[in-house]
Amino acid sequence: MTRDDPAPRSVLSTLRRVIVAVIVVSFALAAIGGIVVLLSGSLDETAGRVLGTTAVIGAFSVAVLCCAALAGRRLQTFGMLGAAVSVLAAILSIWAIWSGGYLGDGFYQSLSTAIAATAAFSLASLLLLLADRRQTAVRVGLTITLALFAVVLAMVVYLIWWSDTVDDEVFPRALGIAGILAALGAVVVPVISLLLRDRPAVAGLPPASVARLEAEAARRGVTLERLVDELLDGAAPG
Repeated sequence: MTRDDPAPRSVLSTLRRVIVAVIVVSFALAAIGGIVVLLSGSLDETAGRVLGTTAVIGAFSVAVLCCAALAGRRLQTFGMLGAAVSVLAAILSIWAIWSGGYLGDGFYQSLSTAIAATAAFSLASLLLLLADRRQTAVRVGLTITLALFAVVLAMVVYLIWWSDTVDDEVFPRALGIAGILAALGAVVVPVISLLLRDRPAVAGLPPASVARLEAEAARRGVTLERLVDELLDGAAPG
């Protein structure tokens, strides 16, 4: 794990605040619009579109926040890519809601692909928060689970675009098995990371010192390794 300079870390912190602020403001405006529609008394087609837009913004805002959780970490590029895909999926969804007509098979296939990718990116981003853990079980489980996520996403995308070539007997069974195993890994890996105590990042220190470092790392919301890096960076001359 490479050390981060203070300046990039500050920029990432600011970017994260901006993303959160934009999401909160957008969802607040959409929520106000939905409440106004519900209180207006008439639930016509326009009202349904406003409520649909509110639901879309809320759902994809959660996905963007999941991806943005990787900001400032080694895998932040993955998170930013996931956030971009989530925003694209939200735009396509809102376009579909307000279009008022059929937009063609290609559009809806693209929309379905974007939604599937959004779900995969957001869940994978949350799991990648465990990428710095040093337990072998967590690392192996995380790798297998992410590989299963990729397999499920690839199969879903194939089903969306080339459903006519799919074997109706084998393909659904294989997709179901891969999906179940991916969901199992998404639950088991975080549980294992909680049950197994991470090995101390600083060897040779007495247990009391390690406990103090762990407490400070928890207070700052960072890993023990990241805390040690920050302390060493701050103590470096010049």
